[in-house]
Amino acid sequence: MRIAMTGSGLMATLLARAILDAGHEIVAVIDNGRTIKGYKRWLNPLLASIFTPNAAVSAIARKRGVPIVYIDKMTEDELAPLAATNPDLILVGGFSIILKKPIISLPRIGCVNCHSSLLPKHRGPNPFQAVILAGDDETGMTFHVIDEGIDTGPILAQHRIPVTHSDTAGSLVRRTSKLAAEKISEVLAQIERDGLKGTIQSPEAASYDKKLADNELYMDWTRPAEELDRKWRACFPFTMARFRYRGTTVFISRAKAYEHDTGKPPGTITAVRPFVRVATGKGTFAVMMGYTTKKPLPWIWPGLAWRPPVGDRLE
Repeated sequence: MRIAMTGSGLMATLLARAILDAGHEIVAVIDNGRTIKGYKRWLNPLLASIFTPNAAVSAIARKRGVPIVYIDKMTEDELAPLAATNPDLILVGGFSIILKKPIISLPRIGCVNCHSSLLPKHRGPNPFQAVILAGDDETGMTFHVIDEGIDTGPILAQHRIPVTHSDTAGSLVRRTSKLAAEKISEVLAQIERDGLKGTIQSPEAASYDKKLADNELYMDWTRPAEELDRKWRACFPFTMARFRYRGTTVFISRAKAYEHDTGKPPGTITAVRPFVRVATGKGTFAVMMGYTTKKPLPWIWPGLAWRPPVGDRLE
């Protein structure tokens, strides 16, 4: 099939490789015209081809002479270069622009999205975070038809993987991206055989998750330690859960929850060796490693030769 590809990050790159390995043709790469403007439209692909020649869709496109089409308003004139490539299918693997009817109706067969959750649960822009925050014990990859809603189209295929207590948003990105790449050839064969025949999503089972606002990234020490453990893992390594200590913001990069209660007020430091332990609403939370935003360079918190006093409070 002639496929126009859009997406960013690891998923899009692995999908592009898998599509080519399966014998399909990438005829265009669609990119974000709202954020990439002017000189960046030629500079970004050039830099990607130099520094990440096998790890960016734009680099793959440049290497193969595939046109990059930038979309914003999705007008007829803007979509003309894409229409000229005569795509059979548009495949989306992590894209920040919601496709509208002019582009959805452009390819011969239609448009398909690769969404990193078990739809209809966890629709929206950050399923990795949502799955961990909810305490789900499984997630996966859903291939679905794109309609004018957000992650609402009929499901073509769905594959599951377990979520472990050590998973972070970063690890789920890697695992679901790899899963998408492993299964895409099967999905494309199914589409060639049957078209875009899928299962309608159940509205009753659907949920939509927004990204956490900046103020929601701070730890609430009155919550149970188990919940706080999910929070830092859901935010790592992208948005980063955080707290304040003596006016300094500390970003959590490694932590662990314990069931042991100390009876101390939430936020109180109860131990500092080998890690800083904090009383919570239920159990204790160990900050094993964090870093601050002190300039000119970030500093590890707590330092190797320094620990905050027992009894101090974290905010």
